[in-house]
Amino acid sequence: MTTPAEYREFALDCMRRAEREENAGLRDIMMGLARIWMRTSIEVERYMAGDEPGRSQESRRARD
Repeated sequence: MTTPAEYREFALDCMRRAEREENAGLRDIMMGLARIWMRTSIEVERYMAGDEPGRSQESRRARD
């Protein structure tokens, strides 16, 4: 399984590539990919901590 740290590294790599990119369209794509990788790292961290994606804190409390 890919770790949250690895996903964050993917995001940083995309940002570095975006900084070097001369084409504005490709730069935007790379930054979009960076955002996706960062969101993924957050979701994986939440999953690993036992949080269920898509559920509010209140519904988790009510269930527990």
